[in-house]
Amino acid sequence: MASVKWTLAHLVTRPEVQEKLHRELTGNHRNGQISDKRLRDMSYLRAVILESLRLHPPLPLLVRDVGPDGAAAARTAPPPPDCMTVRFLLDTEEVGRNPKVWTDPNEFRPERFLVGGAGRRYCPGAGLSRIHVGCFVAALVREFEWAPPADGGGGVDLTATTALFVKVMASPLRARVMPRHMSQA
Repeated sequence: MASVKWTLAHLVTRPEVQEKLHRELTGNHRNGQISDKRLRDMSYLRAVILESLRLHPPLPLLVRDVGPDGAAAARTAPPPPDCMTVRFLLDTEEVGRNPKVWTDPNEFRPERFLVGGAGRRYCPGAGLSRIHVGCFVAALVREFEWAPPADGGGGVDLTATTALFVKVMASPLRARVMPRHMSQA
């Protein structure tokens, strides 16, 4: 659920992104449910989820065991013996915010994951995560408008903290949630 909160937090701070996502979600089907096929075909929803996962990977560290060929390709120094497996520790936050790879790496810009954008560099668990997070976010944005808190008490805090091994929001998401009024088509 941390990924859903991070995504909603960014949608609160970027109303133009939320509006673009809402238009994709409602399309010509304002009064119907979103089918599984339609959910898979929503490129902007996919981009929003991938961008949220890039900025806030649920697991900040990944461990990968790589055989000698892969370790040699990664240019480990010194190269491992032929029969040795090398263990790599990947800091997914560092990869997702690397300024050598990403333009404006700390900015929430889902468009980078649309055609011609980020390519293959994204969260390795994005397939399953995108389905789960996408279902929640699609339903919440389709039915409700998300805005900064009415009291103006500091807005959305995007500070992260680690709870066990998972990155979560340091402060609970504060937002004003209003039902959307769907026109009867």
